[in-house]
Amino acid sequence: MIRALLIGSSLLVAGLLMWLAFHLGTQTDWGQILVNLGSEIVGVVITVAVVESFLERRRLNNRGRQLAWDTLHGVESGVWVWQGGPRELETDELLGILGAVNEDDVLADFTEGMFLNVGTRSRRLLTNEPEAVAAIPRFMNALEQLGRLSAVRDGKVPMPARKIADILEEGTVELAAALGQPTERHLASLIRYRDPSTASQERRHFGERRAQWRGAEPDSDL
Repeated sequence: MIRALLIGSSLLVAGLLMWLAFHLGTQTDWGQILVNLGSEIVGVVITVAVVESFLERRRLNNRGRQLAWDTLHGVESGVWVWQGGPRELETDELLGILGAVNEDDVLADFTEGMFLNVGTRSRRLLTNEPEAVAAIPRFMNALEQLGRLSAVRDGKVPMPARKIADILEEGTVELAAALGQPTERHLASLIRYRDPSTASQERRHFGERRAQWRGAEPDSDL
């Protein structure tokens, strides 16, 4: 807003100088001085506006890419806690794991909460960072897909595991395309350490010792 006011004010001053120059006569000394001064101001304003526009586009692009990477890392963390596999996942491995999710795979409450956070954050980015999001092609599509996870706890029954996996897969494909990462699905059978059991989810999320401590807690209903 301030930048637009400065540019508009400068152009207004340049216009007044040019008008005054023609009013005095462009053949007079003062007329020539004012014409040259007005032309210089217009040239400077145009140059500054072009440079500012370029810098703003680059800033938005950098911001958008950072947000896209952060979103992808959030998806990776949630999927790793849920399904296991290598801690550092490439997008093709991530897609392979998501493609292998079964309908009866257990989704622990804390893992469900991680996906809820991914969905909520995606919706907030669409609202709070629209220019940065729009600067990266397909990033908006990814956020719209992942934003559906914000409703993971809205229904009377849990969202099916396969539906969650489909949402994550669609969002990951769009994120991978936006960031220039592989979009082909890796064979899930080649990915080691996959284990979606509740005990393994607890171990990955809380750590070995705390998971054992939680498993040793007495039943509160007894």
